[in-house]
Amino acid sequence: MIHNHLAAAVQGKSTDWRISLAVAVVPALAAIVAAIIAARSARSAKKSEIDAQHLRDLEARISEKKYEVYKPMINLLKDILDRRSMSEDEFKSRISEFSAWVTIFGSDEAVRAFHHFMQSTYAGNTPPIVLMKLYAEFVLSARRDMGYPDTTINVRHFLGMRISDLYTDALFSKVDWPLADLCREVGWTPPWEQAPAP
Repeated sequence: MIHNHLAAAVQGKSTDWRISLAVAVVPALAAIVAAIIAARSARSAKKSEIDAQHLRDLEARISEKKYEVYKPMINLLKDILDRRSMSEDEFKSRISEFSAWVTIFGSDEAVRAFHHFMQSTYAGNTPPIVLMKLYAEFVLSARRDMGYPDTTINVRHFLGMRISDLYTDALFSKVDWPLADLCREVGWTPPWEQAPAP
């Protein structure tokens, strides 16, 4: 009987061998397709890994450059607060150099904060509490820009490192108010909000 089936299959009188062959070929094709997909996925994953590493390297280089940009200005402001004497020419030179680089490498927030701080120092009549707030906001924006975008440090945390009576002197009770509210409270209008003279 088996012999008859084989003979029939050989003579083409039976389609059983075609079904058997098809059943055997389907898993082989599935294995080949799976291997091709796995190879493509591996290549894609490797490329993604290389791209991610490239991005991390680029971010590290930018972060390092930002550190180089901000460090001299932060040191200058520290020297001023420490009442270190310096000539006006030295002060202007350090400010000018920082201004040139922060506009290239600084975030929009940091450039805006530095602009506000400098404009308030140029004004000459800026209340000290506003100057301290703007100084702290600039340093905090630099901190966010250099790699801590989700920082929860605020103006009080920063000023508290330099001002011993931050929590006891009434002068500082409003330092964490929004700038517009603080300016209204002390009766000072920021230069960037004043109408130009006709």
